[in-house]
Amino acid sequence: MRKTLYILCLILIVNSYTSVYAADAPAGDGLLALLGIDPQTIITQVVGFLIVLVVLNKFVFGKVGGLLDERRNQITTQLDQLKTDREELDQLTAETRQRLSEIETEAQTKIQAAIEQGNAERQQIVTQARQEAEEEITRARAEIQREKDDAISELRGVVAELAIDAAGKIISAELTPERHQDIINTSIDRLSANQN
Repeated sequence: MRKTLYILCLILIVNSYTSVYAADAPAGDGLLALLGIDPQTIITQVVGFLIVLVVLNKFVFGKVGGLLDERRNQITTQLDQLKTDREELDQLTAETRQRLSEIETEAQTKIQAAIEQGNAERQQIVTQARQEAEEEITRARAEIQREKDDAISELRGVVAELAIDAAGKIISAELTPERHQDIINTSIDRLSANQN
């Protein structure tokens, strides 16, 4: 870059010299004279330019070049830092997405497990309730059957007593149609009284 700057400065100086001094060039026989170029003036200007170039290089270009190099290094460092930060951000983003996906999967698994557990408990409760209801029905049927058997047994006892009573009365008394009807009515009244 410095060489390019030097060449540009040299071209500008030569160009300005030829345009300014072309009209004042001495008339001579050579090609340079025809072009309006004085070789002694050009050499003087080139030497002056080189002196100015050395001074500028020592005091200006070195500092400017150093500043440019320093700025370039800062920009390069910042770009590298930005690249590193972006890579870290991309990595963190990927890790965050993966973790969110894992959390969502865990949540779905837990929800599914809770649903299955709830269904199992519901089924267990329904089964237990049915079993208890069947046991209660069985107990009620057994109680009804026992009470029925007791009632039949009691009824048989009462009927047997009535039959014995009626037979005793029939044997002891002479049976007339009125007396027969009276014995039947009495037996029916006793039977009704025993049932209440």
